[in-house]
Amino acid sequence: MSAAYQHIRMILLLLAWLAAIMQVIFGDAMMGLMTAAAYIFGLYIVLSLPLINRGSVMILAFLGLLGVMILPEVSRADLEAAGRYILIFAGLVATMILAKTTAQTMPSVRRTQDALADLPREKRAVGLQLAGHAFGGVINTGAFAMLSAALPRNANHQSRLEAAQAALRGMNSSVVWSPFFVSFAVGQVFIDARSAWMAIGVGVITSFLFMMVTLPAFTPKLNMKVVRASLGCLKPVSMRLLFVLVSVLAAALIFDLTALSAVVVVMPVIILIQFARQPQNVREILTLTRRSLHQVGDDIVVITAAMILGFLVTRTDAIAPFLAMMPTDGFPAAVALIATPVVMCLASFIGVHPVITSTFLLSLFSGGGSDVAPFLLMQAHMIGWGAGTMSSLASLSVISCSTLYQVPTRELALGANAYAALGFAVFGGVMLSFVNMMV
Repeated sequence: MSAAYQHIRMILLLLAWLAAIMQVIFGDAMMGLMTAAAYIFGLYIVLSLPLINRGSVMILAFLGLLGVMILPEVSRADLEAAGRYILIFAGLVATMILAKTTAQTMPSVRRTQDALADLPREKRAVGLQLAGHAFGGVINTGAFAMLSAALPRNANHQSRLEAAQAALRGMNSSVVWSPFFVSFAVGQVFIDARSAWMAIGVGVITSFLFMMVTLPAFTPKLNMKVVRASLGCLKPVSMRLLFVLVSVLAAALIFDLTALSAVVVVMPVIILIQFARQPQNVREILTLTRRSLHQVGDDIVVITAAMILGFLVTRTDAIAPFLAMMPTDGFPAAVALIATPVVMCLASFIGVHPVITSTFLLSLFSGGGSDVAPFLLMQAHMIGWGAGTMSSLASLSVISCSTLYQVPTRELALGANAYAALGFAVFGGVMLSFVNMMV
């Protein structure tokens, strides 16, 4: 596409990003302006459609078919409300890209990269998995770009494959506790904010158990010396990552914001502080951010389509006819808690993105559809998202790692991590079922 075409798209996205921040700050007081901003964002989506890849087209086609099947007639007011609702996702994606490019220029991040590069090969997988978990919990897939820089240039195919798999296990398992992922925002469409925040506490335990199982499984003769050496690589960035996480959580609790809203308004403030501390990096950060925003159309279009569908499903009660055919007392808790992560994971193996399966499953099991504690259903959804994106040909995580580590996508998606992902989904669901019996 021409430079002018891309320039127009960029302006529209930046306007939507600004509107998302204003929406969080001023709320319904600016509803008219937010409606206009929703149309601006809609134009950005339309202009991005010719640029999306084949995989995204398939996801959009599936979402469109699902919408036609389950949605009743939708009014203009419903569509405008959906447009105002999804503005925040434009803000999330753009904010996280800015966070990623800022992190790439930080001296502390470079020291961590150097420390990981100095680890012996037999210890590197542990370090990359732990670092992927720490970075991924804050900057998501941006972690892969940082971690791939720590890989020696002369690394052979097996070393690159093991490194990519470790980074994937680390980053994608952080989904279960991090409010910075789209998955958390998806869950909050169906689960109340208080229960969603409670799920984070459960997720910390879930991720710890995942590490306890997978680290020794993928690193023969693992011992505490290796773990301590790997954790030592994170020392330069640990306090900064903790500061970001605490800042977002504090803002959400103090100002009664959703996690998504807190990320969109707090992260730019933290980044501005970093600009003041390292002004020599500002030009580089803005250049990298602009370049990344030009390439992010696929993610935004797919996320937007899925969120619009989820919003309309809940607003129009479109799932009611399906629920009427289900057991009158709802599904048993164990069915909901096990089926949610397992179905999301298995569907991902055949290319169905978790955003599709989670929209349907949460519609089915939330709001009285099952006798389950909402915070546990939220955690089941987050486990399913992490497992599903860890090993799927349609996962942005897998695609990104394939490119950065120069290994075939099929080897990443259908290799050893497939067993880790399925085990994560099955045992995670079973664990939550036992917890549900005790609450």
